[in-house]
Amino acid sequence: MYTPIQTVPLRRALIFHRLWGGALGDLAEMTDQALLYRRLFGRFTTGVAVVLGEDAGKVIGLTVNSLTSASLDPLLLLFCAHNQSQSAESFLRSGRFSVNILAAHQEDVARHFSSTRSGEVKFDCLRGKGFVWLAGSNAVFRCHLEATYPGGDHRIILGRVVDMVGPKECARPLLYHEGRYLHLEQEHQGRAFLESHRP
Repeated sequence: MYTPIQTVPLRRALIFHRLWGGALGDLAEMTDQALLYRRLFGRFTTGVAVVLGEDAGKVIGLTVNSLTSASLDPLLLLFCAHNQSQSAESFLRSGRFSVNILAAHQEDVARHFSSTRSGEVKFDCLRGKGFVWLAGSNAVFRCHLEATYPGGDHRIILGRVVDMVGPKECARPLLYHEGRYLHLEQEHQGRAFLESHRP
C-alpha cells in the first residue's frame, strides 16, 4: 500500500529544479502536484551528463540527467532543457554541441554547470572541428542539432551524432538519485553499493 507524500522539502526541491534546468523564480509558481511529481521522478536513478558548446569563444555548459539514446540509424540522441535556459539557446544558435557522460571524479563539473554561477571554466576542455568537450569523460558524443520539439516548460533537443569517443575502460560513473550525486563503489566481496553525496 502506498502512503501519499504531502510535502517536499524546499532544499531538495531546489536541487531538483536546478539540475532540471529551471529558473528559481519559476519554482515559487510550481503547484504541490508538480513538486510531488518531481520528487517521485527523482527516485529514477540516472547517469549525469554535461552538454557543452561555445558562444563568442566562451565555454557554455548545461548539466542534464534527461539524456536518451533515440536512434541507431541515424545516430540520434536527445536531452531536455528548460525553456528559459540560456545555455540551450546558445546550442540552438550554433547548431552544434557535445554531450559528455561524466565519471565519478567529475562531480565538481556537474555542480559547476548545474548552478547559476558565472566565470571561466576551470576544467580540462578539448577543442577540434568546431566542438568543445570535456577531457576525462566516460564518453563524448559530438552532435549537430537535428531538431527541437516543445515539451511543456522544457524543450526536447535532438542531436545527430557525427563523432564519438571514449576510453577503453569505463571509469566509475557519476549517478543522480533523489537530488543527490551518487558514486558506485565496489566492496572487496564484489557487492556494489551506493555512496551518497549531497550537493
